[in-house]
Amino acid sequence: MVTAPATLRDIARACGVSVSTVSRALANNPAIAKKTRESIQAIAKELDYRPNAQARALKSSRTDAIGVVVPSLINPFFSAMAAAIEDEANKAGFATIITSSGENTPKITEAIEALRARQVDGIIAVPHAESKEMLEHVARSTPLLFIDRYIHGSNIPAVVSNSAPGIKAALEALASRGHKKIGYLAGPQTTSTGLERLKDFQRFCEELGLEQIIHHGGYLHEEGFTGTQKLLEQHPTALIAGDSMMTFGALEALYRENVDIGKQIALVGFDDFVFMRIQPAPVSIIDQNVEEMGRTALRNLVASFAGKSPPEGAVVQTRFIARESIEFSP
Repeated sequence: MVTAPATLRDIARACGVSVSTVSRALANNPAIAKKTRESIQAIAKELDYRPNAQARALKSSRTDAIGVVVPSLINPFFSAMAAAIEDEANKAGFATIITSSGENTPKITEAIEALRARQVDGIIAVPHAESKEMLEHVARSTPLLFIDRYIHGSNIPAVVSNSAPGIKAALEALASRGHKKIGYLAGPQTTSTGLERLKDFQRFCEELGLEQIIHHGGYLHEEGFTGTQKLLEQHPTALIAGDSMMTFGALEALYRENVDIGKQIALVGFDDFVFMRIQPAPVSIIDQNVEEMGRTALRNLVASFAGKSPPEGAVVQTRFIARESIEFSP
C-alpha cells in the first residue's frame, strides 16, 4: 500500500500549531522561536516530509533542473555526452531532463518547448542550422548553451572541439608511412562539425601533398558503410571517417569486402570508445574528449545562473591516438 506524502497540514496537526507556523519554521524563519523550529523540523523529518519541488520553484524562480537536447541517444557519442552532463549536474545539485531531436527541426522545437514548459533553469543543446531563429528566440529568456556544434551567424555560445590538431596528426602519421591517396568520409555540410572537419582535412592534405578522395554523407552508420564502398572503388590506401557512426559503417564495409585493416588498408576513426579498441586491429582515433565537453558545458551553464549573464563557450582540443589500424604501409 502506497502512503500519501506528508503535508504541511499533517505536520501542523501533529505539532498543534498553524500551517503558517510550520511553513516559517521549515524555512528557518527567525520569527519562530528556535526551540519551536527544532521541534517542528524534527516532526517533519519523522513524518518524512518532502517539500514540493514546484512550490519551491515558484518562490525561488529556480527548479534545479537542466534540459539537454541531443540528436540521438543511440549514437554513442551523444549518449556519452549526455551521461557526462548528467554526472556533472548531479555533483552540482541539478537534475537533468534529457531528450533527443533526431536532427529534425519540428522535433527539436518540440523538445525545447517541452523543457521550457517544465521551467528548467537552462538548456544545453546540439543545434542545427535550420533551427537558428527558434533557438535565438529561446535564448532571450532561457539560458542556452550549444554543445558539439555552433550555428554560423549566431551569438549563442558553444562548447565545441577543435578538430584541427587531431586531423593534422592523423594525416602526418599516414604520410610518414608512405600514404599518398587518402579517402575521407565527410559529415553533413549543414553542420559546423561537418564543415570544419572537411576544411581541416583538405587544408592539411594540401600542406602534406596528399591526394584527397571525398565522400559526402551524414552522421549515420549506413552513410559510413555505403561511403566506404564507394571510396574503395577509387583505391585509396587509407581512410579517415569523419565521426564515430561513420567509423562503425566503415568497419562493417571493410569486413564485408574482406579488406584486412592495418595490413591492406589504413583506417582512422573518430571518438575513443571501447568498441574501437577491441577490433582485431584496434582502430586509430581522432578523440574529441566528449566527457570533458559535457562537463565543461554543464559547469559553464550553471556558472551563468549566478551572474544572470549568458553562459561562456569553450573549445576542447582533439588528439590523435595511433593504433594497429594504421600499420599498413603501401
